[in-house]
Amino acid sequence: MQEQEKILVIHDTLYPEINDSFKSWLIEFQNNLRSAVNKTTGQPKEFVLSLDLMEYAEQIPDLRPEEFDYYLILIHDEVSRTDNLKRQFDQLLDYLRSLPRHLQTKKTTLIFLKESPLDHEILQIHIEKVIKFYSQKGFNLYNQTELMSSSDKDYWVKILDVIDLISHQAELKSKRRSVKKQPIIAYIGRTTPDLEGQREILSNELDKLGIETLPDSNDIKWADITEDILIDLLDVSELIIQLIGGKSGMALDDSGKPDLEIEYDIITRFMNGETSRNIGKQKSRSRVIWLPESIEIQDIFQQKLIEKIRKQIGYSGWDTELITGSFEQLKEFVLNILKTRIAHKVSLAERTLQNSIYLIHEKSVYQDALDVASQLRNYPIDVVLTHDLHLQERFIRAHHETLQNCDAVLVHYGLNNAQWYESTIKEIIKISKTQRKRPFAFQAVISDKEPILHLPKFDEFLYLKVSELTGQDFFKKYLKKMIG
Repeated sequence: MQEQEKILVIHDTLYPEINDSFKSWLIEFQNNLRSAVNKTTGQPKEFVLSLDLMEYAEQIPDLRPEEFDYYLILIHDEVSRTDNLKRQFDQLLDYLRSLPRHLQTKKTTLIFLKESPLDHEILQIHIEKVIKFYSQKGFNLYNQTELMSSSDKDYWVKILDVIDLISHQAELKSKRRSVKKQPIIAYIGRTTPDLEGQREILSNELDKLGIETLPDSNDIKWADITEDILIDLLDVSELIIQLIGGKSGMALDDSGKPDLEIEYDIITRFMNGETSRNIGKQKSRSRVIWLPESIEIQDIFQQKLIEKIRKQIGYSGWDTELITGSFEQLKEFVLNILKTRIAHKVSLAERTLQNSIYLIHEKSVYQDALDVASQLRNYPIDVVLTHDLHLQERFIRAHHETLQNCDAVLVHYGLNNAQWYESTIKEIIKISKTQRKRPFAFQAVISDKEPILHLPKFDEFLYLKVSELTGQDFFKKYLKKMIG
């Protein structure tokens, strides 16, 4: 039996009690949504009204947004003047704020029931779409309402719009639900006394996500980790995390070199390929170093180590990233990397995501590219980033093979680097014409910045803002056809 999806329809909770006409319209709206859903294929859905939650309650009950899969917010007046709606909406907003921006967008739709200005500052939420369920002819004097009647053919068009918005998200969700994620291993290195708390928090959060973290304190103690053991641990890890604070650790060797610096040097040699990697199959891995924004250096040893890190990071490869912001920024970056790793493992192990997009980007926009990849992976799509290929031994060969075999290609333009842009576009066009067995489903240049307007345009490519990738128009015209 299929699991039922629950959609919450939020409205001014007390308004139906003082307006019988609106109450009748609302209940009919709910029934018509149910009727339309029953005529479509896919996961069963139940529409719950705020009014339903009032049953047997003496006062407006609190919402439990986490119990629902999608939210339809009916706006009959400005939110600021609709206290009952605003109270429950604030509860929903608190929950949505804990979700990534693209999930807020995909889980929520606004429905206007009246032609009135909307105070967006109060809403403070990213919206997928606004649907107008009021008559374009204005207020109906006879019926004393401007609500669109079910006898109006446009009413049913809008009902189907609502169902379409919800259904394509549920369909994509169900396609991915059966995919089992392969375990990912992360090594979290020694840290300084002032960051022990953050290391424990990070380790616990990764553990909740099913990420295995090394070293396991139940199996091995820091004092027992020799250079050979450390290399063995690094060799099985796909992500290496180092938290560097302001106070050095204990001195281990005869020269008085702190243990933290010793570990940093070993990891640096390991990432440079200077030490043996003999365990299992060679894999790509990433390294993240965190220097907190409010770091207070407390001794000369740590000052020298931090100076060394800042100097070496300038010529580190694609596989090493320095984070100098807050702990929250570190966690966000780590989680994005792990999502990329998990998705890549799912693709290789299960082969359920056969649709692939090659996302070409410069190193300077890697974080933005990770965000784009994360959004696209909400669909049954495998996204390959330039960064992933740079971690391979033969990048050029991997790059060309990916261009030959992927279903679509995105070029993420971030800097005013017209030369890189033109050479990349021309290379794609050449490979498309001479080395591919089938045409691309689409080719697009994406950017969040205005300079893209000043670039020379190529007819073979779409030119889009990043936000357009998750819109309904792009899904229907391009992604849906590629997914099949």
